[in-house]
Amino acid sequence: MTPLRFAILCPIAVLAACAGGTTMRVAPNDAPGDEAVALAPTPEPSDTQTSSVAPAAAPAESTQAQGYAPYGAGRDLQLRRIGQWTRTGVRESRRLVIRDANAFGQLWSELGVGERPEVDFTKDVVVAVTAGERPGGGYGIAVGGVRENNGELVVGVVETTPGPNCITAASPTQPADIVVVPSVTIRSWSFLERKEVQGCR
Repeated sequence: MTPLRFAILCPIAVLAACAGGTTMRVAPNDAPGDEAVALAPTPEPSDTQTSSVAPAAAPAESTQAQGYAPYGAGRDLQLRRIGQWTRTGVRESRRLVIRDANAFGQLWSELGVGERPEVDFTKDVVVAVTAGERPGGGYGIAVGGVRENNGELVVGVVETTPGPNCITAASPTQPADIVVVPSVTIRSWSFLERKEVQGCR
């Protein structure tokens, strides 16, 4: 009986061992094939996480880029404000990049806002914006930022107007803003305009 039992049980044991071995081996051996089919979801989530992390970083960068988008590519220039006024002698709208003392002196005399400050035009340039004559108070203009990109200056200009229900001074105003930025090799320049309605004060 023992040899017979052994003879009967041995094939069963062998089959069980083979089946078990096959099952054990199939998982590792078929895992690569299954990675593309069945196990793909497991790596893919991590790939997806990596992808979603990378896009998350990319939008952050692109959000930054969008933040600067109005001024295009390039670098921001540090600006120093000479003065911002609501009443000047300049009654027309102007957008100026001034690179010499004579042109600056002429503009300053038109502004009529006191003693002219010294500007070293070997190191700096002047950016001036005026809004022209407005019918009353509450109007303003400002240089919002200056960028330089391969010799082009891009100046952001923000003009503000009072809200429809605001009570403002009745006398005309002539808003102006003048800033100084570090001198760069300028081949051209442009101004990007934005208008805002200012809340009542």
